[in-house]
Amino acid sequence: MEPKVRMWIDARREKFQSPQYQEVTYIIPHIETPTIRETVYSALASLVREIQFSQQGGNLVKVIYDPERITPSFIDYLLLQRGVEFRRLSP
Repeated sequence: MEPKVRMWIDARREKFQSPQYQEVTYIIPHIETPTIRETVYSALASLVREIQFSQQGGNLVKVIYDPERITPSFIDYLLLQRGVEFRRLSP
């Protein structure tokens, strides 16, 4: 039998950098219908920090994301892959 070895990791001088979140806004027609909302949510929820739907009944959707994890062009790709019509307003 191999002897058990303990390994110690010294992280006292490590500097944790909090993620710098960015946001992108989309116009998605018919976002008020449950099927479109569920499609957008299922496509993006696991990869972004937050999805905000407009409360005034508009077609605006704001997506807050970590740029080190996902990019706006990949968000576009995921929405296109699911067949969601959209227009990106910012970046």
